[in-house]
Amino acid sequence: MSPETAGYGCEVRAEGPVYGTGETAQYVLGTFQTISPVLALRWLRGEALRIADRLDPDPNRSAWVRPAMRQGTAAAPDCPTELRVWADGLEEQRAAREGIKGGDPLFVVVRDTDCAYTLSVWPVRLPTNDLGPPWPESVCHRVGGVSRPLYVLAGDPWRQGRAPYPS
Repeated sequence: MSPETAGYGCEVRAEGPVYGTGETAQYVLGTFQTISPVLALRWLRGEALRIADRLDPDPNRSAWVRPAMRQGTAAAPDCPTELRVWADGLEEQRAAREGIKGGDPLFVVVRDTDCAYTLSVWPVRLPTNDLGPPWPESVCHRVGGVSRPLYVLAGDPWRQGRAPYPS
């Protein structure tokens, strides 16, 4: 049996320290399932921008930032900027789409000062059944008396658990 891609699972996680305990915890920020690698990457890009805007609103897109506040500063790599660069990178998106179509999972890990965000997509595989039909052949049975003959298929899944004829 060879696996066949039936869809794609997507997930966004955050992992960081728990205050005062010295332990780390993982939080699932969102999940998504789709049949298309294009839709999976579109959802992941939207989640990357959502996280980036929550951590540090983009001054070029934010309605809160006044023109005087949009001064050029030295670009320092930080988590929101890395998420925005990944979400806007067309070549990276094309390469990611081709990898996902080929059956490879995608993991994008972006670290912040005390947290790491993981954006992931993986193919969901279903085994193919080369052994024959998924259920046995139906057999016709006669149910009921001579005055009310009723023929029921034994393999009919809709009849399971019900009386063969109305009472």
